[in-house]
Amino acid sequence: MPLDSDGRSFPEYLLYSKSPNGREKVKRDWLALSKIKGAVFCIPCLLFSNELEKKSSSALCRKEGFNAATGKWRKLYDKLPEHERSGQHQHCYWKWRNMQQTLQGRGIDSQLQKKIQSQVEKNRALLERLLDVTLFLASRNLSFRGSSSTINDVHNGNFLGVLELISHYDPVMHDHLQKVKQSQEKGEKMQAHYLSWESQNEFIELCGQHVLNTILTERSESIYFSAICDATPDISHTEQNVLILRYVHNDKEAAEWKINERFIEFIDFAKKSGQEIAEMLLQVLQKHDIDIADCRGQGFDNGANMSRKVRGVQACISEKNSLATYSPCASHSLNLAGVHAVETCPEIATFFGCINRLYVLFSGSPERWAVLKEKTSSLHRLSETRWSARIEAIRPVAKHLPSIIASLDSIIESSKLSNEAMSEAKGLKSYFKSFTAIVLATFWVKVLQSFEERNLLLQSAGISLDTEAANINDLQKEMMFLRNEWNAILSEAKIVASQMDITLVFNYELNRQRKRKRFHDETANDVTSESAETTFRNTVYYVAMDSIISQLSSRFQSVRAICGDFAAILKFRSMSAEDINMSCAKLVSKYSQDLTNGLVSEVHHLNKIYCATFENNLRPLDLLNAIYQMKLQSIFGEICIAIRIFCTLPVTVAEGERAFSKLKIIKNDLRSTMCQDRLNNLAILSIECELAGKIDFKDIIQDFANKKAWRCVL
Repeated sequence: MPLDSDGRSFPEYLLYSKSPNGREKVKRDWLALSKIKGAVFCIPCLLFSNELEKKSSSALCRKEGFNAATGKWRKLYDKLPEHERSGQHQHCYWKWRNMQQTLQGRGIDSQLQKKIQSQVEKNRALLERLLDVTLFLASRNLSFRGSSSTINDVHNGNFLGVLELISHYDPVMHDHLQKVKQSQEKGEKMQAHYLSWESQNEFIELCGQHVLNTILTERSESIYFSAICDATPDISHTEQNVLILRYVHNDKEAAEWKINERFIEFIDFAKKSGQEIAEMLLQVLQKHDIDIADCRGQGFDNGANMSRKVRGVQACISEKNSLATYSPCASHSLNLAGVHAVETCPEIATFFGCINRLYVLFSGSPERWAVLKEKTSSLHRLSETRWSARIEAIRPVAKHLPSIIASLDSIIESSKLSNEAMSEAKGLKSYFKSFTAIVLATFWVKVLQSFEERNLLLQSAGISLDTEAANINDLQKEMMFLRNEWNAILSEAKIVASQMDITLVFNYELNRQRKRKRFHDETANDVTSESAETTFRNTVYYVAMDSIISQLSSRFQSVRAICGDFAAILKFRSMSAEDINMSCAKLVSKYSQDLTNGLVSEVHHLNKIYCATFENNLRPLDLLNAIYQMKLQSIFGEICIAIRIFCTLPVTVAEGERAFSKLKIIKNDLRSTMCQDRLNNLAILSIECELAGKIDFKDIIQDFANKKAWRCVL
């Protein structure tokens, strides 16, 4: 305690009062000393003196207390006994002690406290069931409310309907619903029954925010992340932009590192320029306290506003953080490679157009569709965005072409078609009975099957860029091999055509025939006209295959360049010591904020012990887990950081596309007016349902139960 104005310290005897006989001491437990303020207070009077009609004039009752700087400690010798004998002090002291007893369950309102505690326990049991129902409906994208809120009404919605089903087997829910039902029948308002649409919204918001906070905590622990963004219009014609975070997180329960791609939110944003979208992304990251300096990767589609090197989104983000490496979406790049191949040849464009027209013809009438189903399996529409999925449309045609032609014959002979449909059916029959269509179907099935296999693999969230680069290289080799298999493809097409009694002639007109170029040592008689087969091979087959091979080489150069930057941790086993030094120096120079020159010695050390310590050909993420399982992270810390950064870089925006699939289910025709906050909370509970199932919601339930208990009792 500070000294008073006379320079004297606080006398300890003032902490005690003497009995009337002067022989016993009683501690003044109501007296409090504040070292910060240098003052003395009476706790009971400070708490309850404002409730008295006649206020005490003692300085001990004021917020400033008895201050030593302006007074003398010895004056308290007479003031303290006077204060503790006053009626105001005795009344406040009684209320203070009674409050303490109440909080311990022994005061005059202890029964009220017990009743409140009992209500809290009931609320907790009830809220556990309500929370489980909320997570169940949200994970399955089901609506909550109906047109009625009455118990046992068939139109009261899924939320109340599921609770009614649970009440048949659960006494807690049964008793609660009976009370609510009775209050509804009497027209009385029941306090805090948790079944109103406001309570449902509150549950959804609490659960959604809890899952989001868990994701943000994971991201913070992981440090490095990549931002993935995509956009699509919803059912209400609102442009929805999705933000996905990709990071490598150490799952302590599973004791392993995992690549996570987590949904953050949908953003209502209609502007399209690269600068505007980049500013929007930066604002969203800032709203969630995510430091853009920790961003190590960007994942967008190949749209010009996203991928431009000058004013695209990736360029604007790179201005804020040069370490945010842009990685084009592998699925979109594959899509563009196929689209470009189609655009090179009119014959191929015609082929795919006829495939789609065939589906439109049969799907336009249930009767025609029934005819098709009698003879073969169903057809599929061509995909506009997922070009590799066109295999689903071409495979039935290539596999069941005779049955499809028979179906066309049936609807033509039925004479129930309009003139336009009849002309369409005859035209499609004529085209698919041509040898050209059979050859195109034969080799495009092989091409698209290879595309689909790679595309499905690349859309997995758990792969890294080295897997993408390896699969694209294999696909390119496969296309080069297929390019040289023209004779085998032609022979296969001839077998199919012979079985269908189709003439083995390409339907080229005479004016399409051209003469081969004459060389200087040839005479005019030596030059012969190219056959239709040679013309088709040179102008269609080779052109399409060369386009695919060229596109696979050019569109994935950036991925190969990124893998080249990380060659020190990807290919160190096949590199010389000098190459390792150069590669490590290049990587450290680029990521100078994250890595040091110690990376070189760690890579050389790892290279020496690799064969004796680890399995052969481990993927980067598997190597990271192997290092941690053997508890070698202390000596390979730089390598672990480099692997985490590399695995953070995105491969595709497929997770964004999956989020849009959920968006179409959640915000459908019947729920098109849903607000943005509710949409985001339902979306995160649906998309991240596995994470939500692992999270402990006990704290939320306890807070909610305590908050509502007073309303129920009072």
